[in-house]
Amino acid sequence: MSVSLEITQNTLNIPINEFFNMAARINKKRGFLFVSKILGKHLPVNPFKPLLASGLLASTYYERVTGHAVDDLSDIRKGFLSNQSEEIERAYELLQMNPLTLQEPPIVIGFAETATALGHAVFDCFQQGYYIHTTRENVGDLAPEFNFKEEHSHAVDQRCYANRSILEKQHPILLVDDEITTGKTCLNIIRELHAKYPRHHYAVLSLLDWRSEEHIEHYQSLEKELGITIRVESLLKGTISFEGNPLERPINDFHSNEDPSKETVINRINLASEFQFLPESGYLSYSGRFGINESDKAKIEESCRSASKHLNKERLDGKTLCLGTGEFMYIPMKIASYLDGNVSYHSTTRSPIQPVKLDHYAITKGFTFQNPEDHSVQHYVYNIPRGEYNQVFVFFEKDVSDEDVMEIAALLKEREIKTLHIVTCS
Repeated sequence: MSVSLEITQNTLNIPINEFFNMAARINKKRGFLFVSKILGKHLPVNPFKPLLASGLLASTYYERVTGHAVDDLSDIRKGFLSNQSEEIERAYELLQMNPLTLQEPPIVIGFAETATALGHAVFDCFQQGYYIHTTRENVGDLAPEFNFKEEHSHAVDQRCYANRSILEKQHPILLVDDEITTGKTCLNIIRELHAKYPRHHYAVLSLLDWRSEEHIEHYQSLEKELGITIRVESLLKGTISFEGNPLERPINDFHSNEDPSKETVINRINLASEFQFLPESGYLSYSGRFGINESDKAKIEESCRSASKHLNKERLDGKTLCLGTGEFMYIPMKIASYLDGNVSYHSTTRSPIQPVKLDHYAITKGFTFQNPEDHSVQHYVYNIPRGEYNQVFVFFEKDVSDEDVMEIAALLKEREIKTLHIVTCS
């Protein structure tokens, strides 16, 4: 397989190799993946990096819409590109000091699962607004406000359990994703939204935009059909061409060689006292799944800061990895950003990616395990080198049993991790 790229726009002149490496998806509908170096999904990052990437994306949109320059944007960009923790953290402080004010508060919608944290952090950048993220999960007996298809994905069905009162507001909707290739998923959700909650303005914010001229014409056609405007903003824009045959099945084994039945020492940490829980749904109130607003930001911030104080009581000698799980990315990322010491962050995923030990290939090692929160779903975790981390904190939104986490505990043990902390937030 090969993918050819032509870059047509690089809004902030960020070196292309800062954005991604390539990998093969095990998916007959789309055989390749731009594996982000800045999202904190498949690859470990400084936890402030994804927050800064979101800030650069929000700032790009703000400058285009308002015509006003964002204060300290060049310094924020410089910090984003830095490898020094102090400079990265200082850039995030600058970002927080300069909230962006739009003429109308936006309704920001992040796409599950990869862009749940990206969308949330974009929402953080605006002075006023609302945030919702879509989900692939069936939430108890609740009925979603709308459904749509992400047709190229490993799991195509997406749902949104937003509070109706948010969607009824006549504010611009900002759809946030990590990359758009054809842009069809965004058109699907705009159609669904417009049928129930029509408005005049929509926007798509994406780190990468690979739409062809034909795909862009589809957007223009929908604008004319519905009498709306759709603004698309990205940090990197170009076109791609693909040659080859996508993988339909793995070419090697994803399973750990460690026996899950062997005794594995697990340190359990429960943060339920720090986060509000919705008993009728089984999920946290402020994850973004059910909608949050400006007044919720301070509560989330305080909860994450307080949670980090609990975790900082544990020994943090050496390198620490914080792992979010599936769609549960933003809160673990924020907690990780407040931990002491040398901390990296990324997340487990539903997406099967083929590991290959090649230079410049994104995914060199991968494992699969049964999702402890839902046994019908397989999760994957990538690029945890043997002996790299002294301890790992694995974050779950729901409570999980020792038995259910034994499989992921075994694979982390195989990675020669000295201490495993299972962190539950409800």
